[in-house]
Amino acid sequence: MTSENDLADAKSEGFLQASTLCIRWLLGIQCMLHGINWWIKILPFPNMFDPPGLPVKAEIVRVMLDSGWMFGAAKCIELALGLALITNRFVALMLVVAVPVTFMTFITDALIWKDIVAWATGHASNAHIFAKLLDAIYFGGAVLVMQAFLMFAYFDQYRSMLAWRANPRFAA
Repeated sequence: MTSENDLADAKSEGFLQASTLCIRWLLGIQCMLHGINWWIKILPFPNMFDPPGLPVKAEIVRVMLDSGWMFGAAKCIELALGLALITNRFVALMLVVAVPVTFMTFITDALIWKDIVAWATGHASNAHIFAKLLDAIYFGGAVLVMQAFLMFAYFDQYRSMLAWRANPRFAA
């Protein structure tokens, strides 16, 4: 006979499994779209066929584009993460590999202090600050939160990497 605690645990576990699946797909689709956009223009973000000198939202993006390889490498990682999340293959590995890209996306999108000051002093429109806030919340914050949630969900996959003292397989 099952107790009420067992039923509550089963319901919460089912909710977490469903949440993990939904977040994995949501982040996977977003990463796939943003990764593909580098080669095929489907979103209003920079891609490899844009002429040089177009406005970008942060100077770091300009530096990455001007390097000739850095932005493309970030997009390859995004695309690989999206494929891993959607196909459920190498998810834990790709979540770790993509941390630097996700963190830079967060930093690029979330640091909008200058825009807030410009809006507060009347130098930016309501539409501009609204767009910046949405960008900061969804593309910056939500992506970081979704990735952190998935890394927590797959934490058991990382346990051996986090051992205090590693023992090689062929120890003498």
